[in-house]
Amino acid sequence: MKKILCSSTALAAAVAMALIPTGDAVAAEKAKKIQLSFGGGMTALVGFSTNANSYETANDETGSSKYGQFNTFKSSELEVKGSVKLDNGVTVSVEVEFETDQVTANAGNAPIDHSYMKITGGFGDIRIGSTTPVTAVLAQGAPWTGALNPGVDDVFWVINPSTYGGTASGKISTGNGAIDTESLQYISPQFAGLRFGVYVIPDKATASGDDMPVIGGNDADSRELGVILNYETKVGAAGSFKVSAGQWWTRGQAAASMNNTDFGAKVGIGDISIGGSYYMARHDDTGLKGTAASTQTTTHSVGVLYAPKGYAVGLHLISRKAPEASSVPGDDKKTSVTLGLKYDLGPGVSFKGSVAYVDYEDELTTDANNNKGWAVVGGVSVAF
Repeated sequence: MKKILCSSTALAAAVAMALIPTGDAVAAEKAKKIQLSFGGGMTALVGFSTNANSYETANDETGSSKYGQFNTFKSSELEVKGSVKLDNGVTVSVEVEFETDQVTANAGNAPIDHSYMKITGGFGDIRIGSTTPVTAVLAQGAPWTGALNPGVDDVFWVINPSTYGGTASGKISTGNGAIDTESLQYISPQFAGLRFGVYVIPDKATASGDDMPVIGGNDADSRELGVILNYETKVGAAGSFKVSAGQWWTRGQAAASMNNTDFGAKVGIGDISIGGSYYMARHDDTGLKGTAASTQTTTHSVGVLYAPKGYAVGLHLISRKAPEASSVPGDDKKTSVTLGLKYDLGPGVSFKGSVAYVDYEDELTTDANNNKGWAVVGGVSVAF
C-alpha cells in the first residue's frame, strides 16, 4: 500500500514539473486560457407505486394514514467545465457540478456534487478534488436503462423500512460510485487492453473541512485507499468483452474500517450487452462480524440491455443481503427487479420509463420491518 502511495506521489511530482512552461510556452499560455462551457441535465418524472398493506398498517400511528400512490420527482444539475492543451501535449481540465433542485437546497444537502481538476497526457490521467473514485469509473457491471437507477431511485417510491440492514437509506449498488470525496486519483494508459487505477482519500470528512486528518485515537478520521484493474477488448466485428476487479480499504474507528471488493464483467454482441457484478463489504475488525453493529453486506446484480439507434430496453436485477445479530437467524435483504425503457425524442431529449418490483425482507417477520411493492415511473430527460 505504501509503495502505491509513493509511486503516485512521485508521478504527481513529475507531471507538475512537466506543466511548468518556459520560453515560448509562457507566451502561449498567456494567449490561450481555459474557456469554460456550461452543460448538465434535467429529468422530470411522474409515477405510481404501491406499498404492502401490512407495512403501512404497522407504521400507522393515527389509524387512517397511508402512503399515496402518485408522486412527482425531479433531478437536475448544472455543469461548468473546460480544458486546455499545453504545448507539451498535457491537457488540463476542470469540472464543477452544481445540484440545482429546490428539494436539495431545502434539505440542507451539499449544493456541489463534484469539483475537480484532471491532468492527462502520455503518462495517464491524474485527478485531484472531489469526484467519483476510479474503482467506480473503471468498474464493469450490469447494464441498465430507464427512469430509475435500479436499487437506488426505487427508495423514493417503495418505502425502505427504517430497520433494514446494510444501509440506512435502503439504496444499494455494487460499488462506490456515489462517493465524491476529495482525493488524489490516477488512471494508467491502456496497454494491450489492460489498465489500472488507484486513489487515496486522506480524510473522508473533507467535504466539511480541509484540515490535516487525525491519525489514531478514538477521534481518528477515516482514510481510504483503492485500486482497480480493468481489461477491455473487441471480439469480432461487433463484439466486446470487458472485465474489472477492484478493492478499496477504509481505515478509521473499528466500525468504520471496512474491506470492499468488487468484480464485474460485461459482454457486448451488436446492440445487445449482458453483464453482472459481485460486491462484498467486510469488517477489518473481525469482532464486529455477526453482531448488531455489523454493516457487512453482499450484493450481486445482473442485467441485459438492447440498445439499437434511437431507443433502449433493459432488464436488471440487484439484490443485497446483510447479516445482523448472530442471536437472530437470517439476513436483512433487498431485491429490486427493474424493466427500463429509453426512447430518443430529439437532440438531447428522451423519454424514460421504468417498471420496478422491490422487496425489503427483514430477518424478523414483524410487519413494520418488511415491505414490498411496485413502481411505474416515467418522464422526460433533457441534456444541455
